[in-house]
Amino acid sequence: MTSRFAGGRLRKTSFAGFAFVALAAIAARAQETARIAVSPDSKLWIEGTSNLHGWSCKATTLDAVVEVDPAVAAQLAVAPPKALKKVHVKVPVKSLKCGHGGMDENVYKALKADESSEISYIMATFEATPGEAKDSFTLHTVGTLTIAGKENKVSMDVVAIRLPDGAVKATGMVPIKMTDFGIKPPTAIFGRVKAGDEVKVNFELNVGPHAIAAATGGQP
Repeated sequence: MTSRFAGGRLRKTSFAGFAFVALAAIAARAQETARIAVSPDSKLWIEGTSNLHGWSCKATTLDAVVEVDPAVAAQLAVAPPKALKKVHVKVPVKSLKCGHGGMDENVYKALKADESSEISYIMATFEATPGEAKDSFTLHTVGTLTIAGKENKVSMDVVAIRLPDGAVKATGMVPIKMTDFGIKPPTAIFGRVKAGDEVKVNFELNVGPHAIAAATGGQP
């Protein structure tokens, strides 16, 4: 009886020890990542063509977060972003405004807004290209773009510029085909205006110096 009890106690102690180590590891991983929200002046817009004229839709709402290693996050403002881990961008489909109510509704329908309410992008990997200038650098990125509920991997070059106040502005553009996401290009005026299949997704993400400082624990 004593040995069985001791064995049970040992097993309980071992389990408790394992649980403690697991929780400590989770906490450590959480501390290894800091989340920086982009500035309100960040923007995303989509440009396309039709058989009559070009068109553009701008997102009025943009939720984007940059995940970095807080220990070296200050490098965002002074060196290529070795601290960078992930970028996650979300845009509500119905925040896209195209300058005309009828066009808005056609875009929402084409993008299946009632079924998949968000466009999202997650950057998975990146590589800094050689030849960095003093106040700018270029990243070759690979990520997952989700539109109308369908995911596709996309690659693009992102150019980041360090501004005099310590902020960082990143811009990029990726061409996509709507049909690759199961989207039928929208039409208007009873089918007389037909949008082209290829569109360009453009973005400008700005990270302010105060947000960077907060991620580094307030250290310069």
